Amino acid sequence: MAVRPTDVFAARETHGRALRPQNRLIAHSPDIGWRSLYAAIFEEAPLNTVESTILHPSLIYHLARPAEVTRKITGSPLERALIGPRGITLTPGSAIATWRHSGRPEILQVYIRQATYAAVVNEMYGCDVSAAQIVPRLGVQDPLLEQLCLAISAALRNGTVRDGLYTDALAQMIAVHVARQHSSRSRAMRLPGTEAIAGSKVGRLIDFIEENLDRDLSLEVLAAEVSLNSLYLPRAFKKVLGQTPHQYVLRRRIERARGLLSNTDMPIVDVALTTGFSSQSHLSNWFLRITGVSPASFRRQRLS
Repeated sequence: MAVRPTDVFAARETHGRALRPQNRLIAHSPDIGWRSLYAAIFEEAPLNTVESTILHPSLIYHLARPAEVTRKITGSPLERALIGPRGITLTPGSAIATWRHSGRPEILQVYIRQATYAAVVNEMYGCDVSAAQIVPRLGVQDPLLEQLCLAISAALRNGTVRDGLYTDALAQMIAVHVARQHSSRSRAMRLPGTEAIAGSKVGRLIDFIEENLDRDLSLEVLAAEVSLNSLYLPRAFKKVLGQTPHQYVLRRRIERARGLLSNTDMPIVDVALTTGFSSQSHLSNWFLRITGVSPASFRRQRLS
């Protein structure tokens, strides 16, 4: 069965490194339903393995403890580097690679869907992904890519992990940056300017969001509603409304939750599910961040 971009990005679509029994798994995105990217934080035991082609490009961000890593991609020279915290390694999905290290580093491993990277390449360069192959990197520094990795790491560890719009945006930002800075077409062309959203489309999109706050809204779903490429939607949306789709949807969900907490005796877990949050804890996390109080405290204050 073909995997759709809306399906959870499963471990079986990766090399499965995070689930090796010798490793200590810390956080894992398939457990919480991420679609556009796969991510895992784990302490990796000594490694000696060959990984085959799987299409999806991957990156490794070293979080703690250095390790001397060797990598041999078929058809390329042997690479060796002592990689400490903040080091980033990029591997094309098409690579057949032999890996070795003897340390126990704590790493974040991320896979981006090939379809996401291919769509970005087509929009940026007007070519097939084969003409913008990712250039392998081993233990390099990249401040912007590092910030995106830290955002993924934080999302895995806290209550933002189930926000599909947020992780869709992170996946696209990584794909755009890699295509611009770490591909065979790097810096060959600037990303086209932001496409404007007509007033009628803005209204339709806002109405659609209001009618579907309880749904799992993704960038693809929102973009399809107004016939706009999902790569441009976050910037075009922010240009008109001053917020990204994720920020707007999140605040509308919180506002609806406030109304339900104030005007009904609906259990908080039902308020969460009715307003599009995946659980009561997910609602509580964001409610506290945005309003400064928990849902339960907010309801008690209104009742008093």
